[in-house]
Amino acid sequence: MYEKLSDEQLVKMAREGAEEAENELLERYKYVVRQKAASYFMAGADNDDLIQEGMIGVFKAMQNYDAAKGASFATFANMCIKRQMISAVKSAS
Repeated sequence: MYEKLSDEQLVKMAREGAEEAENELLERYKYVVRQKAASYFMAGADNDDLIQEGMIGVFKAMQNYDAAKGASFATFANMCIKRQMISAVKSAS
């Protein structure tokens, strides 16, 4: 059922407490996170740590997404993932 819903619909449902909607979004963005993690290096950590940071970025995107701002969830999530990973890399340096 959740596979056919848009990201924006899933965000709304996740905010209303639907854990399955949240899990679907995390699953959808796992590939994006893995791709982005491959392009960063974090001192004293491995790729899985960057992937975890990226997933935190997806979770933050779900919490803070505002459709009224005009950006799609995908665009906002990509920005949040990147920012979370860059923050982690800077903190590790």
